[in-house]
Amino acid sequence: MAVTFTWQPRPDNRSEALHISLAAGSLTLSFAGRSNLSFDGEGRLIGAWYDGLTYRRSLDNRVLLKWLAEGKPPLRHRRFLSAEERDALLARVHADVRRVHDALHTGQLAAPDATPAFIAGLSAWLDAALRWDAESFERDAAAFCSIYKPISILPPDQYLAVVLQATEGCSYNQCSFCTFYRDRPFRIKRPAQFAEHIAQVRAFLGSGMAMRKSVFLADANAVVIAQRQLRPLLQIVNQHFSFEQPEVVDMPGTDQSIRWMPEGINAFISAPDALRKSPQNFAEMAELHVRRLYVGLETGHDALRRFLRKPGTAEDVLAALHAIKQGGLHVGLIFMAGIGGEDFRAAHFEDTVDLIQAAPLGPGDLIYTSPFVASADSPYLDDMRSAGYSSLDDVTQRQEEERFRAALSSWARRRGVRVSRYDVREFIY
Repeated sequence: MAVTFTWQPRPDNRSEALHISLAAGSLTLSFAGRSNLSFDGEGRLIGAWYDGLTYRRSLDNRVLLKWLAEGKPPLRHRRFLSAEERDALLARVHADVRRVHDALHTGQLAAPDATPAFIAGLSAWLDAALRWDAESFERDAAAFCSIYKPISILPPDQYLAVVLQATEGCSYNQCSFCTFYRDRPFRIKRPAQFAEHIAQVRAFLGSGMAMRKSVFLADANAVVIAQRQLRPLLQIVNQHFSFEQPEVVDMPGTDQSIRWMPEGINAFISAPDALRKSPQNFAEMAELHVRRLYVGLETGHDALRRFLRKPGTAEDVLAALHAIKQGGLHVGLIFMAGIGGEDFRAAHFEDTVDLIQAAPLGPGDLIYTSPFVASADSPYLDDMRSAGYSSLDDVTQRQEEERFRAALSSWARRRGVRVSRYDVREFIY
């Protein structure tokens, strides 16, 4: 439910609108279109918008700042705040919440359509938000880090998932461009360990779980696990989460609750790993509420795949997509615009577009165009230098993204496939 209040927050006694939304397990405060704040059910700050700048806070208490710079087209910039900048932001948010809280309890907020239940829920939510300060955020971050290994990356539509680390790391971990999992060995949790992990995750998120839209089975390629091992892990997820009937999530400090049901289970899978499973294996996953598998195509050009140390061929990717789709699952297909630089530019474009348009994709499937960003410590850069290859400059990189989207847009519309941008630099969990 959303309600617009009027109040007088300024010294000049001018009234302005305060739009408040209690929906989907989150609280959003919008101050006359000048700033916005959002919180989960535990009162944790999730995001803020001040002075044209967007802030996203992670569960490990980092804050990503994003803004647009002038230009045609405008260029998006981003950076993580320093600890001092973060704490100043958190103090600013706390002060704004305090102003709303005090105005509510002194009768300075007016809204004829605000029901007693809405007021009670708002009051409890504001109380929850006010319990957070710099120290409590740090304690919360420490608790998060005791439960999880670093969550290195997720598909954009899964940024608000409940992440469950059935595995840690990547079973392959040799792609030259990827450094996400170099800090940990690949490990599969035993069923008892995984069940304990889920219990810890649920206790940590608390009522904040209600704003999470799905479940993501992590890390890099969790469903690489043999079916005899994967099946009991998926069954454990189904024991702890309801995918057919909403569960009741209680709100802190109140007798109110939210009905919540995640949309399903999602995970990454590589093409060679998918080929080790049958359509029947994927159908069994679907019966256990797996909804979508994300495949890192990266490129449809086999010579570039070999250069990137990416396992499997373009034909392997197509065969894997057919098997996944035959099993009744949706697909998220990810490729990187600009990878391989100028030397692979033409072949990467042609072969990648051809492969995607030959893929058995339809409604419910996703294609992500990811602008290639090379990590400074990745073997990829050494390989490029050794081969004498040249990377694309920023302008050409952006042009490649646009060229891919233009080539795929009409095909995607006909198929009912959604094409979106995926910038790994903006990931935060």
